[in-house]
Amino acid sequence: MREKKFSIWNILIVLILIALVVIWLISLGQVSSDEISRPDEFKEDREHAKRKHKWYKTKLRSQKKLKAQLDKKFKLIHFGMRMGLFLLWVGTMLGLHFLGLIAGLGGVVAYTAGISGCVIGANYLSTGTYYDLKELADIVKIRSENWVYGKFTDLDERIEFSQNKAEQHI
Repeated sequence: MREKKFSIWNILIVLILIALVVIWLISLGQVSSDEISRPDEFKEDREHAKRKHKWYKTKLRSQKKLKAQLDKKFKLIHFGMRMGLFLLWVGTMLGLHFLGLIAGLGGVVAYTAGISGCVIGANYLSTGTYYDLKELADIVKIRSENWVYGKFTDLDERIEFSQNKAEQHI
């Protein structure tokens, strides 16, 4: 059989491990958790964190309230614009009916197609392509959003930032 030779390094590693285990066993139960206390600096930091948390919660609450008010205002204005366009169409059709230019449902469809053609033509003259009518509707919506929200266009990002900060300072 082959003899195993132990090198000095193997013996040294084993002695160090045994010494660490002995030190650990000797120190068990010797250190009381009452002796370990936080310095006053940490207490001040905790109070500061509580104040910051309260401030961010207040800020978050006011931002959410503002967002709800602006959303309500935008929805009302957007609905008003859409209702205004619908009432403009209805008024035009009624006016044409009272002038005797519309005799039935076919006349309403024909004049609606003619008005749509005029709108598409005006869009083509202003943008250069007649495929962008959906983009025109989106531009009108974006402009009305900018008019309503004004300087609060990044309100969603502000609310998310405040929520993250409030959660950090818990």
